[in-house]
Amino acid sequence: MPFIQVSTSTGNINFHYTISTPTCANAESIDNGLPVLLFFHAMAFHTIFHSQFHDPLLRKFNLVTFHLRFHGETTCDKIPRTYGAEDAAEDVVALMDALQLPPCHFVAMDMGSLIAVQIAITKPEKALSLFIMSHLCLEELPEVHQARSELYDLWFSDLPDAHMDVAVGFTQYAFSSRLSNFAQALMNYCHCINIKNWDLNHKIEYGLATYHFFIQRQHYSQETLSQIACPVKLIQGGNNLVYPESYTQEFVHNLKKAGVDVSWLTIPNAPHY
Repeated sequence: MPFIQVSTSTGNINFHYTISTPTCANAESIDNGLPVLLFFHAMAFHTIFHSQFHDPLLRKFNLVTFHLRFHGETTCDKIPRTYGAEDAAEDVVALMDALQLPPCHFVAMDMGSLIAVQIAITKPEKALSLFIMSHLCLEELPEVHQARSELYDLWFSDLPDAHMDVAVGFTQYAFSSRLSNFAQALMNYCHCINIKNWDLNHKIEYGLATYHFFIQRQHYSQETLSQIACPVKLIQGGNNLVYPESYTQEFVHNLKKAGVDVSWLTIPNAPHY
């Protein structure tokens, strides 16, 4: 995966990214004759989309993914105290411009859903469609807020095996109680990098880029959602133990009320991720 540097109003970022085309799993540039799918990863699992990019049967288009601030191999000189979806959206738009990407089809999961939706609101010309799995586009549920707070405190505690306990907690959040071999391998790989990015020397950055990013989010107003000009598809996991189906139904209702072309689908037995 190569790197590219961008500058935004909140700092300088060295983005780690991947471009996959039908002929190359790690290409230098996109195929200009094909649509571009831009992938927005979930919290803590910065490589969640990558394994499928090696399958030539799935690489029918340009597939572009990247690591967010304080995730994976992306680095930055600072992170603003008020870092949220608007700042992250500005980051990604700068990345799109630096890579000279045309308007894209956004594929987003969990944390990435907030950023993809924000771009569709503030820069609607950049988004051709939104395909969103496990959205987080409403205010945080009280019980999930509490769980996030407990995991945040545990991560920086002096308790033995605290980091692994938090990793297991987030993995259960992501994959429910059914942890496949792939999910276990993904957790193990990402955990090694997360420990480096989110150590005691980066406690403030960890809080801003993850914990506060989640708990400070608010509902979008009807007027704000009406800025979305592309079709939206929402995917809900039928075995999602964190966010009930009603959470997705509420967001669908809000989008329809704002005049957005939206549909949704529940995948039976699927977890949050």
